[in-house]
Amino acid sequence: MNRTIRLFIAAATLLSATSQVYAQQSGVIEYEVTAKTDPERMRGFQRGGDDAPEIPDVITFKQVFTFSNNLGKLTTERPEGGGFGGRRQRPDGDTSTRRRQGPGGMGMGMGRGGNAQYVDLANKKYEQVFSTFGDDKKTYYTEEDFIFTANNKSSDKTKKIAGYTCKKATIQLKDDTYTVWYTNELPFAFSPVNGLLPDSNAVVLSAEGGKRAFIAKNVSLKAVTDTDLSIPAGAEKVSPDQMREIRRQEMEKLRKRQQQ
Repeated sequence: MNRTIRLFIAAATLLSATSQVYAQQSGVIEYEVTAKTDPERMRGFQRGGDDAPEIPDVITFKQVFTFSNNLGKLTTERPEGGGFGGRRQRPDGDTSTRRRQGPGGMGMGMGRGGNAQYVDLANKKYEQVFSTFGDDKKTYYTEEDFIFTANNKSSDKTKKIAGYTCKKATIQLKDDTYTVWYTNELPFAFSPVNGLLPDSNAVVLSAEGGKRAFIAKNVSLKAVTDTDLSIPAGAEKVSPDQMREIRRQEMEKLRKRQQQ
């Protein structure tokens, strides 16, 4: 074979391999989420009194995980029904960074208070951001390490989800048991819920428990245009306990305002 042709083929192969590696480092995972609600609890945050729309027992919404260059961000779209009276609901309930035992539902929503879920993929940390209400708005963040569940019940079963071969694991998380399907075909670790990571190179594409379920409907490996994947500049770092107290105070202010 002509030397020039061989060099051309080798260069094309290298370029293709480089493009694939680059593509794997950035992209989007779209999850469909279903969650059981607590209508009585959520009604306390609802405006409109007796004229407010009925709160369903189960809501469905979408979460999008965008990742690039070892950074990620999980955003939540408004649930079906417009968020009940024009306000985003947080079906996860308390979405503070650590609920006593730590795992279980990081802040998954983008609400009035400015909730956002960022992920440091390189250092395997979730970064919870929260902005207070009102004119004197302040932004805080706290960190939580990835929690890998070594005592999960693994299985030899596999299945394809969004084009990826996934393994099965059963994980007990607080008072719920999840059936988790995860892939090792992506070069990082991530789960939409901390504590549902079977190993250090697992990307969870499906997690179904008794109260909520997350199922990846699409995984797109591509260059992403969202460059806002790190915590906001000027955000003040606080401990998980401090973050819980800040959120509690803000929710109490909101509850009193709505009652008035």
